[in-house]
Amino acid sequence: MSYFKCLLFLTLIVLPEPAPAFQADTPLGGGPDLAVKIWARTLGEELWRLSESLTKSDQIRIKYKQMNASVKKKDGKQILESSLRSVSTMLTRKINAVKCIHATAERLAAEFNYSMIEDETYEFEYCSAKYSAFFNEDGAEIKRPSEPPTFAKNNPNYMNVSLEKDSHFYDINVNTNTSCVQVPTNIFYREAPALNAILWSKELNEVFIKNYNSDPSLVWQYFGSSHGILRFYPGMPWNMKEVDTYDCRVKSWYIEAATCSKDVIILFDVSGSMTGFKNYVARRTLGSLLATLSNNDYVNVYTFKGNTSEVVTCFKGLVQATPENLLTISNTLEPTDGGKKHKVPLDGNANLTKAYIAAFTTLKEKRRHCNVSSTQGCNQLVMVITDYVPGNLTEVFEEYNREVIGGKTYIPVRVFTYLIGKEVTNVREIQWMACLNRGYFVHIHSVEEVQQQVLKYINVIARPMIIAGDDPPPTWTHANIDYTRTSKWGVSKDMTKPDEDKLVTSVAIPAFDRKYNEEHNDAMLLGVAGTDVPIDSIAKLAQPHQLGVNGYSFIVSNNGYLLLHPLLITTINDKLQENYNSVDFVEVEQVDDGKGPRELGQKIKDLRRSLVNGVEGNMTNVEVLFHYDGMRRISRVKHDYFFNKLEGTPFSMGISLPMGYGDTELMLKDNPVEAKQGQELVGINVTSYFNFTYRVHPDWVYCKYHYLEGHESENNEVEIFKFLVNISRNKIDITKTQYKEDNTQSLPFTIETHCGTTPLGKDDYYCNEDLVKQLVFDAKLSAPYFRSWSATEEERNLARKYNVSVRFIATSSGLTRWHYIFDDYKNEWVDEVGNRDKEFTGKVFGDYYYNAIEETWYKAAVLQHMIDKESLVIATPLPILDKTISSRPEITNENGDITITASYAIFYKDGNSETPAAVVGFQYLYSNFFEIFSNVTKNSRDLTCDEHGSYDCFLIDSSGYIVVGVQQPQVGQFFGVFYPGVLQSFIDKKIFDHVEVFNYQALCPVSILPELNSAFTLDTPFRIVWAFIKWIITETFFVSCNFFQWNQYSYAEEFDMDAIVSDDYDSDGEEESTTPAPDMNYTVQEPQEELFSCDHRITLYILNQSYFLNSMGVSPVVSEEKPGKCHSPYWATLVTKTNLLLVVVDKNYNDREFSCDPLPKSTEPEPTTNSTTSREPCHKLDLGGLMRRRLEGCFTYHDKENNITACGRGSLATSDALTFVTATAFVLFSLLIS
Repeated sequence: MSYFKCLLFLTLIVLPEPAPAFQADTPLGGGPDLAVKIWARTLGEELWRLSESLTKSDQIRIKYKQMNASVKKKDGKQILESSLRSVSTMLTRKINAVKCIHATAERLAAEFNYSMIEDETYEFEYCSAKYSAFFNEDGAEIKRPSEPPTFAKNNPNYMNVSLEKDSHFYDINVNTNTSCVQVPTNIFYREAPALNAILWSKELNEVFIKNYNSDPSLVWQYFGSSHGILRFYPGMPWNMKEVDTYDCRVKSWYIEAATCSKDVIILFDVSGSMTGFKNYVARRTLGSLLATLSNNDYVNVYTFKGNTSEVVTCFKGLVQATPENLLTISNTLEPTDGGKKHKVPLDGNANLTKAYIAAFTTLKEKRRHCNVSSTQGCNQLVMVITDYVPGNLTEVFEEYNREVIGGKTYIPVRVFTYLIGKEVTNVREIQWMACLNRGYFVHIHSVEEVQQQVLKYINVIARPMIIAGDDPPPTWTHANIDYTRTSKWGVSKDMTKPDEDKLVTSVAIPAFDRKYNEEHNDAMLLGVAGTDVPIDSIAKLAQPHQLGVNGYSFIVSNNGYLLLHPLLITTINDKLQENYNSVDFVEVEQVDDGKGPRELGQKIKDLRRSLVNGVEGNMTNVEVLFHYDGMRRISRVKHDYFFNKLEGTPFSMGISLPMGYGDTELMLKDNPVEAKQGQELVGINVTSYFNFTYRVHPDWVYCKYHYLEGHESENNEVEIFKFLVNISRNKIDITKTQYKEDNTQSLPFTIETHCGTTPLGKDDYYCNEDLVKQLVFDAKLSAPYFRSWSATEEERNLARKYNVSVRFIATSSGLTRWHYIFDDYKNEWVDEVGNRDKEFTGKVFGDYYYNAIEETWYKAAVLQHMIDKESLVIATPLPILDKTISSRPEITNENGDITITASYAIFYKDGNSETPAAVVGFQYLYSNFFEIFSNVTKNSRDLTCDEHGSYDCFLIDSSGYIVVGVQQPQVGQFFGVFYPGVLQSFIDKKIFDHVEVFNYQALCPVSILPELNSAFTLDTPFRIVWAFIKWIITETFFVSCNFFQWNQYSYAEEFDMDAIVSDDYDSDGEEESTTPAPDMNYTVQEPQEELFSCDHRITLYILNQSYFLNSMGVSPVVSEEKPGKCHSPYWATLVTKTNLLLVVVDKNYNDREFSCDPLPKSTEPEPTTNSTTSREPCHKLDLGGLMRRRLEGCFTYHDKENNITACGRGSLATSDALTFVTATAFVLFSLLIS
């Protein structure tokens, strides 16, 4: 026995002492695997010690227990129901406000004395949004950039208006005591219809103000008359930065309220007679017609001459009238080469019979599920734009546009005819086409008439609804931009905010001119009443704090289009995208089902169908591809979806909660008491927790005054601090909600019970009780640890070693705190009224990172916790690889170094449940980290990673991006770019997984489009002259044939118009910039060519950390010590307690010289093939086959409509046909002798 003891003793003496991890400069033996293991352990343990000393995460976790926090399960269904109640209450108030405007407008118009304006001496004044004199608070008049027209100078009809900056209206200068009027440029305000509308609608001021006093969350209220007069509240000047082309009658809120959903086919004449000016007027007419359509409509345009065909080849049948599709149609008919070349050649004779048959056949197929005899059947129209018809084609209509049901004949499709040109024939026939088919005829002589003539069809479609006499239902629009908040108007503080925050939906109700209709046996619209509802105000009521990290809410329309979603993109390169309000739910939600681009699995289709149908339900355990950090990182997770209808709207609302942690939350009960009781009762001033650095989530509502005037605050922190002061004084009740219980709102509507009956006081406020309590709790908990840093000298030296600048905490209440450990002059203090100050004049941590649970480092830390509970997320900024993005931020800071962020999620555990409570972290510099890494990795006899050695060493994160590289420019780049063979070996060994995601809101340069064979032929001078001769002869023949009957035909009235309304898009088909460039350090690389909408395929990577974590003891080393067919020798292992992979590669071999297939794709976005075959959105047309829900309350038919005979009115022609014949002959003779 003693022999064995002696042997053991001698063995212990002889064996060398193993090198501890922290002795990094001790040369290592034992082979490459051991060296890599020790390096990874050395780095990881040191980073963990640094994190513990800086963030005090262990002490904070214990503090939650000491403050009696607990964890409770949360029910997604209950969260959704609570959100729906809040949102529905708010939307009901908006609907009732519009009903008040609507009812008041009908009463005022009926009571108005229309004869008073016949007195030329009648005096009146009103606020003209374009020509009144406006004065700011200091009394200074607002100067206009250009001189007003002569009639507007010193005009006594225009009142002077004083303005005040109003924080509720986004700091725009407004007058909340009056409304203003916008008159379209092509309408003179003293014309009888316009002036009558201006005068009778003046009394709407009273209802506007009452609405606002009872519901201060209302924003713009308005009434647009059928004559184009827009009265809006509050009063303010109209946009002074550009020419006014606004006409309320072509806006979606007006059109959709007045006409409901439509199926429209437009027949566009491209025969040889439709050249020159006629073609120009016809194209403007088509553009004006298309501008009246919206996402709820279906449309197609057929060109016709000898044959009939779709304008856009891939647009078969009917397509949804999205802005993108409409623009595609319009652009296809626009000539190129300065107007000399037509994409659709203008030649031949027009065969209108074939065109009608094609249109009626298509519409019949579309209405298979409609009851033609119902008053709420399909609303179908054919619109013809031509300069000539051969006859009235009665036989075509009898065969294709008549349906007999129960012995009664119905006309399912209305026909509207637009006759183009001054010298025309067969006017009676083309007028008769409209009259026979429940339509309307107009004759457009010139461009100036286009807009007014086109708009006449709206009232015709509205007739059944007007005759029915029922109270029309409210109509909700898809998302639109509130331009008053953009740089296009340049009057709001919100100009620099993303356009996604400026989206609104409008609710509108049509009003009827009941007095005129009764007196004239007619059915005329009076106008449309409406108000805007900001989408972000709905989002705030969706209780985002309860959804938690990586949870979100969304709103989907009856068409499946998004109004609200965190992944919705409206603006790229400061340009509003053509399809910003027609992005489908399935284009952003990506289920992990292995499908290719635009291939939909059954789960996502089922989920979308439920949303479109507005049914209540849930879908749990859904595998999704959750991407974040600008679609550069991804996680394979499972989410639970809950959804239901938003009552009173065509929308559905849903929430998505991550499984594993999204179903739990902190429960505070009545702790802390100082959140509800004042200092006198508890002995603590709650503001003492907020007297140093902090930010609160800018989009969350803690407490707020209903009326912000008189309660303005410099920032969100000052606003909440004021409430905290009043809490400490027992002057605030945080249980007050935004909308009190008001049973009258759900009762049948009357003006007496619903209009301005519950005015609020100027000092009334509301709070979110749970959120305020949690905020105070988090501030109290974090204050001791982030007011200052208690550290040993060893811990301070370690922080200096890494050059740590700042440490931080962000919590689930939206609170963010930070502390600069060596630069105290950057730390803020807060005075007794909430104003913050610091010695440093530049931006600090909280100025960049204030969104708490929505920050990338917060999301990543929580996701990492689900993989490894005790590990840090180390990450660097990543470059934007999408080359179509014009402004891409540098990843380096102002000193040329790179800031690295380390974050760690604190989950609080209570029994068997845990919940993400906070994320802590710190930032340090790359240059120091590189030096530390270099020192650690050069101490092995087997591997050496210095620049003169044989190996390249990297730290790459769990997404495959380089955190530490051989050279600084490699940082943030994808590792596979430098060593694709090594990465492929990782994939083969299942160390990395790769997935494809698709960005369906991307742009591509036109240069990637395939070169198509030209559809044009070169015209010789002879061909050009001969084509012109044929046209002249044809025109001469038509006129001469009708010369003796020319005075029998009627023509529509001619209007004097100065301009027509243009659409929202510029000549390139892209919206002008609405958001100025943010004040950030950007490298601007303007795209050199035009861009178009396309799809991107992006390959992203996920490190399989469980491979290393599930091994016993120290993480294993993955290695290939000999070069493979496609890769260099390498060694890799997980860095202890981090998301980093340490990779060592033998640089004597070059991966990129191997010719291997496959090799991993880079993470750079790659256009998909299907989306880049042409500029047209043909690749999106499959979306049209998805489920849509038809709007309810559409009136399409009424028996009494037959009593209205008006189908186009006119006056005698003024052209001289003989003069035309003479001129024609002269031109023809000149051509022949030349």
